[in-house]
Amino acid sequence: MNLSTIKSKISGLFRKDLARDTLWMLIAKVFRVLMQAGSFIIIARTLGAENYGSFISVTALGTLVRPFVALGSEHILIKYVSTNKSLFGMYWGNTLLAIFLNGAFLTAVLLLLSPLIFSNNISWLSILLILTANFIFLSFSDASVKALMSVYKVKKAAQLGILDTCIKLMAAMCLVIFFPQPTVNTWADLFLISSAMVSGISVFTVTRLIGYPQPVISKLKPIVKEGIYFSISASANNINSNLDKTMLASLSTLTATGIYGSAYRFIDVGNILLVSIFGASYTRFFKHGASGIKSSLGFAKRLLPALGLYGVVSLLGYLILAPLLPTILGEEYRNSVEALRWLAPLPAIAAFQHLAANTLMGAGHQKARSAVQVASALLNIGLNFWLIPEYGWKGAAIATLISDSLRLIFVWLILFCLTRREVKHEY
Repeated sequence: MNLSTIKSKISGLFRKDLARDTLWMLIAKVFRVLMQAGSFIIIARTLGAENYGSFISVTALGTLVRPFVALGSEHILIKYVSTNKSLFGMYWGNTLLAIFLNGAFLTAVLLLLSPLIFSNNISWLSILLILTANFIFLSFSDASVKALMSVYKVKKAAQLGILDTCIKLMAAMCLVIFFPQPTVNTWADLFLISSAMVSGISVFTVTRLIGYPQPVISKLKPIVKEGIYFSISASANNINSNLDKTMLASLSTLTATGIYGSAYRFIDVGNILLVSIFGASYTRFFKHGASGIKSSLGFAKRLLPALGLYGVVSLLGYLILAPLLPTILGEEYRNSVEALRWLAPLPAIAAFQHLAANTLMGAGHQKARSAVQVASALLNIGLNFWLIPEYGWKGAAIATLISDSLRLIFVWLILFCLTRREVKHEY
């Protein structure tokens, strides 16, 4: 395939509504990445590798469990409200109710289990504040973004994302300006306050623009029954991305966690285009998938040229620019250069894995997608238990690379098998 053909395919992809939505998502992601990078640098330099490792170990667990807070209700909201706006009040109300009740429950459970999970150097108060911010307030904010996307208000959803990072950057600046000797507890306080502010503004915005929440408790059970597979899938995906940081804090050292977590943070920063494309195309996978997996795969093929180019550029960029990390974060993070180079293939792997996974999801095969992701997560956990005590953060990197690569292979195998079966049934 020559350059002109690739250019034509990419140009054909970004047109009309998809182009507009992708552009808004990209603008928001670029702005958010800049703000998040500023917050990350301030927090990492101010707290130091050990204290930052403490914070990241708790937030990593929070990110892992958070998909179960809403129990998939926010995805079900998109699925049904995108085709029937009159259902918004019920789905919006049930989503908020599920988050509040289940978020409080999960916070209490993990707080009780915290002595078995986290290092003794992390106080129970810090754990409580960070988990509350993650499970209650950040979940409300995430659900608000999904609610806006369900009625195709992508511009407003992008603006909420920008507001989120601006407030978090202000909190990070407060950490430096008003606290000469900040601790993890100090940042946990600021993290909770900033998350609560964003949550309040987000819920108010959705309610004002679209409608009031009207929960119907009798409808909550079927919503959860259908949505739980989305939670399983998202949580399993987060295991590969975040559990290794929590396990590093328990099985290795907090310094190693800070080094690995800082390198992984730069991987996340570089994923803005990937997140923008999949964010803008998310509801469209449901639209095309309604006609079958063949139609969903046809839409996915339109994304291939852009994702292939992204994979090559991201890999080369991380390998070349990795030596800049100590300049940005300080000499304490010198070992993060090697860690970033180990993790450099992850964005390319994620691009093609998510493409196949979203194709399955859109065509109604969420159970198959979830099964692959759960198997990958379990493999990741087993490899981390084996490799981290022996190799530290390198063991965590090896475990993630192996589990992500196998997940990529198997999700595409399932996709091809289901496509062939559908084609055979047509004849």
